[in-house]
Amino acid sequence: MYAIVEIGGQQHKVTKAQKLYVNLLESKEGSHLEFDKVLLVDNEGEVSIGLPFVEGTRVAATVVAHVKDDKVHIFKHKRRKGYRRFNGHRQPLTEIFIQGILGKGEKLKENMEVPKRAPKNYPTKAQAPVLENENDEVGESAPKKKAAPKKKAAAPKAEAKEKKPAAKKASPKKSKE
Repeated sequence: MYAIVEIGGQQHKVTKAQKLYVNLLESKEGSHLEFDKVLLVDNEGEVSIGLPFVEGTRVAATVVAHVKDDKVHIFKHKRRKGYRRFNGHRQPLTEIFIQGILGKGEKLKENMEVPKRAPKNYPTKAQAPVLENENDEVGESAPKKKAAPKKKAAAPKAEAKEKKPAAKKASPKKSKE
């Protein structure tokens, strides 16, 4: 089941238990929201299209955090004029968690646990330690393989005879006539 809902002037396709980043909303972290501007609902093949909105349908969500998007660099210049401007921008966003899509007269039955944001210094999957056995602890690591011995540089061969610089050839002189 999915729905297309209008949030902050933009249309988003949402499903149950989905995280979504939308333009900044004026609500506190942890607050519950309901969006009633639902444009389309697909319930396992049954499609309801609104004119302009589907009547009685809402999308329940919870605000997880207010964050900033990645930095966008803006650089303007006019060649040969000495005009250069550099600017950066980070769009403020609100991270929301979709609790469910509610039909006419429905209430949110389940109180789903909202996933919390990991702290900035929390290791990502790429950095997380890999445990080979269940009994291993995070602090211990598997024995590392020894690196192959480095090859030594080849010894210089017997010194070659010293080469004398080549004699310069005389260029033919031009005669004046």
